Amino acid sequence: MTTELEAILAYHKESKHNFKAYASGPHRLDMQIKPDPFLNYRGTQLLNLDLWSDKQIKAEIFPAYEQAFSPEKIKPSELSAKSISRLFFDSFAISAWKAAGGTKWPLRVNPSSGNLHPTEAYLLSGPVKGFLKNPSVCHYAPLPHALELRAEFSRETWELIRSGFPEGTLFVGLTSIYWRVSWKYGLRAFRYAQHDIGHAIAALTFAAAGLGWRTSLLLDMGSKEVAALLGISGEKGHEKQEPACLLAVYPAGETCSRGRVSSAVVPAFKNLSWKGIPNILSTKHVEWVGIEKAASAAQKNGTDYLEQKREPESGTQSVSSLKPSSFKSRSDLETVPLRSAIHGRRSAIEMNNSAYMEKETFYAILKRTLPENNPIFDSLAFGSFTHLLLFVNRVKDVLPGLYIFLRNPGEKERLKTAMKPDFLWEKPKNCPSDLELYMLMEETLHYFAAQLSCSQRKAADACFTACMLSEFEEPLNRFGAWIYPYLFWECGILGQLLYLEAEANGLRGCGIGCFFDDPLHEAIGLKGFEYQDLYHFAVGYPLQEIGVITLPAYEE
Repeated sequence: MTTELEAILAYHKESKHNFKAYASGPHRLDMQIKPDPFLNYRGTQLLNLDLWSDKQIKAEIFPAYEQAFSPEKIKPSELSAKSISRLFFDSFAISAWKAAGGTKWPLRVNPSSGNLHPTEAYLLSGPVKGFLKNPSVCHYAPLPHALELRAEFSRETWELIRSGFPEGTLFVGLTSIYWRVSWKYGLRAFRYAQHDIGHAIAALTFAAAGLGWRTSLLLDMGSKEVAALLGISGEKGHEKQEPACLLAVYPAGETCSRGRVSSAVVPAFKNLSWKGIPNILSTKHVEWVGIEKAASAAQKNGTDYLEQKREPESGTQSVSSLKPSSFKSRSDLETVPLRSAIHGRRSAIEMNNSAYMEKETFYAILKRTLPENNPIFDSLAFGSFTHLLLFVNRVKDVLPGLYIFLRNPGEKERLKTAMKPDFLWEKPKNCPSDLELYMLMEETLHYFAAQLSCSQRKAADACFTACMLSEFEEPLNRFGAWIYPYLFWECGILGQLLYLEAEANGLRGCGIGCFFDDPLHEAIGLKGFEYQDLYHFAVGYPLQEIGVITLPAYEE
């Protein structure tokens, strides 16, 4: 076992919550040092982006939510100031302000644990008529909805970057500032920041689909390469940004065959004159050594997809094998506007425990989470590793109990062997034949669902609560420690899909990062690290927030 893998496993064990003790965290929240939720670079040129009012968003009927799953059928938008504005507005912008008791706070399109937002987004683009005179790297600032111009570079370098990518490609980079989350959650914050990256990837993918574009995660890019291209190499201290990933965004009708930007461009970026000084987020900090060790161990070296031909393991997909969506259109969602769902998304604070979901809606949501031919999962180039353990509480004509939904049917026998031998493994009588959904136990378990989710009542009051069980030991041994964040990214992508599926169906969702890891494993008979519970998510009918008012995202 490598030193990096040992460090990741040590972090994973130490960051687990248990009935007897939570993972290490702050003894109290020091509000005096709460991090600023907005990073900005002082001294840079600010490029204002187009805005859309709440009224304009609600008036937009096209594209429909359903069309996001077939972006190749939407006429691709031309690369322009307006389309770039729209891309960031629909993925990372402020979605609303909330106010209560004299306090006001913003919500964003991309959700975040505790609304703390460790994720930062960057644009890497060639010249754009009337907007970017030269190839540029920009940081996205959601508060003013603007791009901060950090550096310009030569057209020759840009041609080298986009070589092998479709015409009209731009790149979006994501980073994390772990301090923003560790301030509140301590050691477990590294996990939550990775969930947020997954949510951000999916948020960008949905926004791109609305423009007739696709996204492709460049998984062959190394961490140091991503840092160099985004201008964050060498950052130190508690507020440093850690590179996460780089995504290509391009017209949906085109094919993206590259898994990386040429490493030959990296030296040119190291010599650029980077503009702007980041603002200080907190006056004091608390050091979490375990997070530093995990972040260091999870760094990825660059590879070359074109030279390193991957033969997909059972249940995985290579970048080149992904195909356009073959899902049949859901007529019930054809009139739901995509952007209304995106900007209207909220996390449910409390759920109505007397409301029941229709079984057709339940099964349709499960089917949507299947990775096969679903463009929302295009980024899972190394495979899909996650299954859904379901506490079904209130679904009409579906018996309450514990269920397992296999997103990779080839895993059934392996899971049966790993879990308790007395589980039923019975398919519900009214379940569609193409869904691998099995009842494990028929029993009212909503209180147990809440108990396992750190006693959060929404897990009991929801129509169903999903626990994301990921293959763990095998992908870590096969790929190395750097795959650890990727496993959480997949859970975040699933979470974002469930958020929007809930909104589109008149429901509401809520990600739950606080749960008791090993007690859940023990409850279903899992031993060792073959599978691990990495994220919980509740879906149901929300109760109205009392004493909280909603204000527009931006001044009308």
